[in-house]
Amino acid sequence: MSKVKIACLLLAAGKSARMAPDHKLLMKLGELSVIKNTALEIVQSQFFEVIAVTGFKSDEVSKELELLPIKIVHNAHFEKGLHSSIRVGVKALDSEAQFFAVCLADQPALTHIDYNHLIDTVNLYPDKKLFHPTFRGVKGNPAIISRDYISEILSHEDNDRGCFYLFEKHSQNVVAVEMNDSSSLMDIDTPALFDEVRFHIEKRKGK
Repeated sequence: MSKVKIACLLLAAGKSARMAPDHKLLMKLGELSVIKNTALEIVQSQFFEVIAVTGFKSDEVSKELELLPIKIVHNAHFEKGLHSSIRVGVKALDSEAQFFAVCLADQPALTHIDYNHLIDTVNLYPDKKLFHPTFRGVKGNPAIISRDYISEILSHEDNDRGCFYLFEKHSQNVVAVEMNDSSSLMDIDTPALFDEVRFHIEKRKGK
C-alpha cells in the first residue's frame, strides 16, 4: 500500500460534444462502458480514496459507478470546463489526503499497473509536489498534485486546460514519470480516437 496518501479525482462531468449524439463515457468498450472500464482499474490501484465528479448526464454516469468504492460529487457548473470539476473535487477530499491525481474518465487504456507506477514514484519523491506521466517526451495524464496547491486552485479562474498553470509556475517541483507505453497519452474525444483506444486495448490483451 502507498505510504503517501494519494486520492483520485475521477473527472466525469464533460458534455462529450465531439462524440455527439453519443456520450463517450457511456459507450461500450467490450462488455462495459468506457467509464466503468476506467473506474475498475482505478479502484484496483493504491489510491487512498476515489472521488468521481459528475456533471453532464450525471444520473446515467453515476449509475455506471454503482457498487464501486467511489464517492460521487456533482459539478453543477461543469460547462465552465475541466478546472471547475477539479475545484469541486478538491473540496470533497479527505483531510488526510496528501496528494490527489486528476484522472480522466475517458482514459480506459490506463491500467492499475500504470496508476501504481505513478503512485510508487510519488512515494520515492514525497518532497516534490507535482507529477505527470510521459511517454517518449510527450506529457500525458493523470497529473498528481500536492494538496499544498489547493488554495491556489480554488483562487484560479476556471478553464478547460485543468491545472496546467501549476506545472508552468512551479516547474522546480515537477517530476516527469516515464511510462511503459502510450496509454497515458490516449483519451477519447472523437470516434477515431475511440477506435484507436479500442485497438490499443485489444492489442495489449493479445486479441
